[in-house]
Amino acid sequence: MWTVPRPSFDAREVYVACYASLRDEKTRESLVLLDIDVVFAAYVFASVGPNAMLHTLTYFSDRPTSKDVQAALKKAYTAGMVENKPGRYYYDRLLAAAVHGRCPLCGHGRVSTLDHQLPKSSYPLLAVVPDNLVPACADCNHRKNDLAPSSSETQTLHPYFDDANQARWLAAQVVPGEDTTVRFYADPVATFGPTMQARIRHHFKQFKLEILYGLQAAQELAGIHSQISKLRQAAGPDAVAEELRSRAESWAEHSLNCWQHAMYEALAADQAYLANG
Repeated sequence: MWTVPRPSFDAREVYVACYASLRDEKTRESLVLLDIDVVFAAYVFASVGPNAMLHTLTYFSDRPTSKDVQAALKKAYTAGMVENKPGRYYYDRLLAAAVHGRCPLCGHGRVSTLDHQLPKSSYPLLAVVPDNLVPACADCNHRKNDLAPSSSETQTLHPYFDDANQARWLAAQVVPGEDTTVRFYADPVATFGPTMQARIRHHFKQFKLEILYGLQAAQELAGIHSQISKLRQAAGPDAVAEELRSRAESWAEHSLNCWQHAMYEALAADQAYLANG
């Protein structure tokens, strides 16, 4: 749910680099014949991507119809882009575009692979199209798997086209118990509009961000427990609230929708936590 600069290189440039170094002459010949088809698919993808309309690209689903040619297109990615030096150049540049090497889909994991926004299993013409390839961590890539959107509302956020950090969407609440825990949920503000709100909630659920952020928060709570307890005993609940608000504001300056901002804000507003921990 974090933006990544859109790739600057041309789709045909990448496609040619991926098939030109393949050893299998028959595979190369079949891919040369699809040059125009791949370029056209890339053009249409770029046209609808910014409008969350990837679900309308059903024309390209399972095309071309030949299974052998589909396999050749997938090989252009697995062998031509991932394994061969000319294509690997683009693969590595796509990976490196993620800010601080952080997965833009979850905001936490380390980027280690490329996720196909429309899966290459059913959209082979888009297998090496740069706009369709997003740097991601292995967990997010696995969670998304071969899913394709059926509507705008079920399209996960695309880091090249969508910016979900223009306004607030992540919230948290303290869950009382023997050990304090924090539950995170997506609550996008109305300024996003109904479709974007639905997409944010879908993205949050698809990548299981509630679980991921909850685990991170549990570690953070354990780490600050002693410090907050001493502050509570020495200066009282109001001092604890001030400290927590200060932390929330500091994290908000870093990222409006990071889990730390949401967690500290929720803790600062919870009277039971402020009084008893």
